[in-house]
Amino acid sequence: MRKLQITAIGAPADVLQLVEFEAPAPGPGQVLVEVEAATINASDFLYIAGQYFITPQPPSDVGGEGVGRVLAVGPGEDESLVGARVLLLPTYRHGTWATHLIAATTDIVVVPDDIDIVQLAMVGINPITALLLLRNYGDPSMDDRWIGQTAGNSAVGEYLIKLARRFGWKTLSVVRREAAAEQVRGWGGDRVVIDDDDLESNLAQSLSGAELDIVVDSVGGRQARELAHQLRFSGTLVSYAALSGQGASVSVLELIGRHVNWTGFWLINWLRRTDTAAADGVYRELVEMVGDGTLSARVDRTMRLEDWKEAVGRTQGDTGREGKVVFVFGA
Repeated sequence: MRKLQITAIGAPADVLQLVEFEAPAPGPGQVLVEVEAATINASDFLYIAGQYFITPQPPSDVGGEGVGRVLAVGPGEDESLVGARVLLLPTYRHGTWATHLIAATTDIVVVPDDIDIVQLAMVGINPITALLLLRNYGDPSMDDRWIGQTAGNSAVGEYLIKLARRFGWKTLSVVRREAAAEQVRGWGGDRVVIDDDDLESNLAQSLSGAELDIVVDSVGGRQARELAHQLRFSGTLVSYAALSGQGASVSVLELIGRHVNWTGFWLINWLRRTDTAAADGVYRELVEMVGDGTLSARVDRTMRLEDWKEAVGRTQGDTGREGKVVFVFGA
């Protein structure tokens, strides 16, 4: 058995180490899982560098999401789980960059055997984030609902566009270049605007008098401010990342005069505060949409755990990567 382990807080290339280990027998409330695929996410790198909301205590395991098969269950647990394929939820109570791991039974969701494991491995973070942002903020029941988003060609952006189309909502996405705009249009994005000196007027022109119910922001700075200016009365700006390093903001005049809301979202908070059965239900809904082809995400390449240095470099570097790098295990 092998796993990547954090030896200290720092840059992933400097502090990760591939180690051999023997997994303990699962205890009460636990299962032993043989991992089949595990995604590399930007949040994993923040975690390793000590810049996430959870700080690891080295030596510690790493890897937020993945998929695998249950090999054994702890005393008193459901024996029918043995052999089942399961999603590993990104609770940071286990590390998925490993051939095997011990997980809490509350941190797994049983999934079908006939769905691509690489697509399943990516369900834990980005699609659930997109779905919850769409469903839990603003007014999903309103007619002709418009959703604005920054980084429209991001992983979350792709899922958000496909989900919005599924539910009959419209999207306005901001991107940085024409090639990204073409991608977004290909996914079914209704309106796409390139971030340039005419961003404010181009957003207004694209909406043609419509107003945004919510703005979903992962960039911050100017893009978020300009999109927030297009919100309806009592509309909501939701920040879930700040890729630009600049905070999002809403004009005080809009906060007071139009009752615009500004809030944040972190998936771990939802996982901690949501009943296990309810969380399972939402994940199963997403898995069904992956199974029927509604949802999928770009994969740059799949790699073996022993090639972790190359995988980390490709994920972090300016390599022209399009899509996720995913660790795969087994045949």
